[in-house]
Amino acid sequence: MTQQGQSGVTSVKPKKKMDPQRRKEKKRNRLLVRILLAVTAAAAVALLVNVILVARTTTGSGSETSLTVDTQRSMKNDQYEIGNNPTDFEKECFQKLTDALSGGSDADIAEAVVYNFVSDYFTWSNKDGNYEVGGLQYWFSDKTGAMEDWSRYNYYKDLDLYISQYGRENLPAVASINTDVATFQTDDFLVATMDPQTSYPCYQVQVSWTYTMGSSVPSSNFVNEMRFQVVNHDGRFEIVEFYDMDSVRAWEAANGSSASASAESEG
Repeated sequence: MTQQGQSGVTSVKPKKKMDPQRRKEKKRNRLLVRILLAVTAAAAVALLVNVILVARTTTGSGSETSLTVDTQRSMKNDQYEIGNNPTDFEKECFQKLTDALSGGSDADIAEAVVYNFVSDYFTWSNKDGNYEVGGLQYWFSDKTGAMEDWSRYNYYKDLDLYISQYGRENLPAVASINTDVATFQTDDFLVATMDPQTSYPCYQVQVSWTYTMGSSVPSSNFVNEMRFQVVNHDGRFEIVEFYDMDSVRAWEAANGSSASASAESEG
């Protein structure tokens, strides 16, 4: 009897008591796991929604797709391609050039070429340094190198200083262009630097323009009106010379006003 009682007592294993601190840590770990699972699930749902939205934007027939296609097409045509990091206004000018090439007169094309040159060459807010001269593709192709060198040592010579002093985002950006005198065909232009010397049909384009820039930038340091000579260079319209209007007025005051007046070239 005693032995059976003892046997019954010894056959039951006593329960171990868990340390309270350990129980608390275990409970906290379970809570952290639940939170982690909930966060992961939420992130997965958000990612799925984002993928669906992107898919709708890129594959749908909405206006965004059409705008992208039109913009890509308008940034290049059979003869010209827009420059690096163009401003919105530069894109507008390039579209005007593309339209002129497809159905405009020679005068329209010459004027559009000038608009594109001005909007790129005289815009500094998208340039990284004076080595990045804008608008060169619109210059007479046989004189592009000379124009680039001249620009770096003249109009672009202080660009690096302006970037460091004012910040590139505050530098001048051409905002609008106006044709001051109706573009017309003038006397053929003789390119004396070619061998042999060659004359090309020439158009005179006179424009003025406005800038946007930071208030601390001295706006009076930047030219805003010029007269251009644009030639039909074997089917491609290119600028051969430009004249500062102050020089033009001084020449005309001394020699008499003339629609085809010459002035000292800056190019």
